[in-house]
Amino acid sequence: MVKMRNLPIFARPALQRIIQNFCADPPVSVSLVGGPLLGKSVILAYLTAELAGADGGSRSVVQVNCAQLGPGTPPPLAPPEGEGAVVLLDNFDAISRWRADERRGWVDWIVSPQPTRGLLLASRCPLYALGTDFGSALPYFQQSFLGLVDGEEAARILRDLLAGVPDHEPLLVSLVEWCGGHPFLLDRMPELLADVAGLLPAGVPIAPTHLPLLRLRLAAAYARLLFDSQWRAIECHDEADGKPIAHLLRQMLRRGLGFDELAPAQAEPMHWLLVQGLVGVDGHRYRLFSPLLQEYLATKWQVDAAAAPVVEAGQDAVHALVERESHRFTPQEKSLLLYFLERPGTIVSVDELLADVWQRPDGSVRRVQEGIRRLRHRLVEFNGAVGTIDNEWGQGYRYVPINGLG
Repeated sequence: MVKMRNLPIFARPALQRIIQNFCADPPVSVSLVGGPLLGKSVILAYLTAELAGADGGSRSVVQVNCAQLGPGTPPPLAPPEGEGAVVLLDNFDAISRWRADERRGWVDWIVSPQPTRGLLLASRCPLYALGTDFGSALPYFQQSFLGLVDGEEAARILRDLLAGVPDHEPLLVSLVEWCGGHPFLLDRMPELLADVAGLLPAGVPIAPTHLPLLRLRLAAAYARLLFDSQWRAIECHDEADGKPIAHLLRQMLRRGLGFDELAPAQAEPMHWLLVQGLVGVDGHRYRLFSPLLQEYLATKWQVDAAAAPVVEAGQDAVHALVERESHRFTPQEKSLLLYFLERPGTIVSVDELLADVWQRPDGSVRRVQEGIRRLRHRLVEFNGAVGTIDNEWGQGYRYVPINGLG
């Protein structure tokens, strides 16, 4: 099993809710759902130790890895009368692959009334997706879904790690984008930074000039393990299902999908992708969680996902491009860019930007300078297709549209 260390990255608020459920009277059982390497096993290991000592150790705690059970293995024994118990079942979806008669005892055991027992079923799929017999147990469980860490929290985690690195803001922006909020990649960041630091000459700190090396090491040494696990899950899910997952992923290789673009038949496959941590949400759009995943899938399917988007001349096309590719921008970057797009060729003062974009008329000039710098860094990715932001010394900034239009 891959060792993961930073529990708060994986558990987040779900952990305390689960503990509270198990300490209730009677205990509330939980279905914990998340894709590969999202941290289910990390949480179960922590709960085993935490619950064993809770309430003075008045309950027994049993952890079972269902992937190691043979078909037809009976479920754990009920606790002695008057004693409490918590049973944590990791990789519970392995039992769903048994024959119906082999898992019948487990279905009966799960739904049987045991008022002093709490159950946690950790799996890659919700109960309703594990077969109609397990779906019947759904009313007895509170479902808890693991997923991607939101952008602000991911940035906070990485900012803490980079606190001692000079001029770390460009590093932060790129690492947030590459990790895409995936707990496994965030957990690997200390290793990555130490790894790259060890490749540099003694006394040379990590700097923005080392971004290509950071990206290479992240993709080859850390992200590859995650992506291979996710790829196996995709192949397994699409095996006899008309490949709806692969079809959605291919659509998202070039751009995000708006909520209103999703066909009714694609709703369930998209939910599966969200649960597996393959897809994130930006505003009203679904997107692949990381450009590194985009490159991995493009290689698997032998397509070119790195080609620059085609843009028709004119500002309407630029607006459309920005909306299609909104997953590339932070909310602040997008707000700032849209403000400029509405004022092509117009000099905008720092005071205007502080009041209208940041909603902070009393804010510092430095805030605007840093925001402009980040936006310019982002626009480089579009190879000039969006335009540029020019300095007008002593006056402010001016957006110069593509081909000088405006």
